[in-house]
Amino acid sequence: MFFWFLSASVPLCLCASVVKHQHYNIILGGRIMSIRLTILCENSVDQVSPYGLLGEHGFACHLQTPAGDFLFDTGGGMTIMNNAKLLGIDFTKLQGIIFSHGHFDHTGGLKQVLEKTGKIPIYAHPDLFSEHYSQNSGKLLSIGVPWPQTELEKLGADFKFSAEPFQVAPDLLLSGDIPRISKVETGDPNLLSTSESGGQITDPLHDDLSLFIHTDKGLVILLGCAHAGVLNIIDHAIKVTGEKKIHMILGGTHLKFCSEEQMAATLNRLEELNVDKIGASHCTGLRGARRLSERFGERFFSASVGVRVDL
Repeated sequence: MFFWFLSASVPLCLCASVVKHQHYNIILGGRIMSIRLTILCENSVDQVSPYGLLGEHGFACHLQTPAGDFLFDTGGGMTIMNNAKLLGIDFTKLQGIIFSHGHFDHTGGLKQVLEKTGKIPIYAHPDLFSEHYSQNSGKLLSIGVPWPQTELEKLGADFKFSAEPFQVAPDLLLSGDIPRISKVETGDPNLLSTSESGGQITDPLHDDLSLFIHTDKGLVILLGCAHAGVLNIIDHAIKVTGEKKIHMILGGTHLKFCSEEQMAATLNRLEELNVDKIGASHCTGLRGARRLSERFGERFFSASVGVRVDL
């Protein structure tokens, strides 16, 4: 079991200022500061205000927390600066950047963000810069991080790699390696990597991570693409956090590419756990979103660009 903790001191002042150590909500002037998630990059835009938000193939989510602001993925680089400006998000306030994995559509906006942040911690798996390829188009395409690690470090990227569960901030736990136990989650055969002998193999995507967020209502699981499999991620989250209640799953589920067997098993497991909210994005695709919507009704929502979730 992983124990959540708070490592911050709160100065005494004349105004109302209370820290509830059990759940880490900070009360300032009688107002509870909770965690707010904002979808910055995603394949769709489902609102007209503010006007000018753009969609792209990719994912990025901004987290506003009592411990500071964090960015989970950076999209593909086509829309993140435009959308952040329109949504009133200031990257100079970021305390850290978190990467779910090393695909270009999650890391491609990093250079632009670094221009705003300067030196900043970046939390990721040690295999973030491993070789990733796709053959979905019939051609073998490189889809990894667009730049070498050294080039990004010159711009201020301070990489903090961990294959173990890692506490980024109070209530924010990065998953570390996710054991691949489920027999129905076999991975995407169109995603490839290079073996030690130099041959092409199905990409194990060991660098695939998720973020586990502790809330009063239960655990929130923030997904990049869920290449490790939603079932595997859920089981790992419960094991390392000790939380049995899953309040929300948000992000890319990769259900667009899965078998019918995997789809059915995933829907059944989510129902069994009585997940309160399911916000689908990115690689969930129309097929996955339709099935989730049919099964979960009002508990389902499309986590499109501009969507804000208060926890």
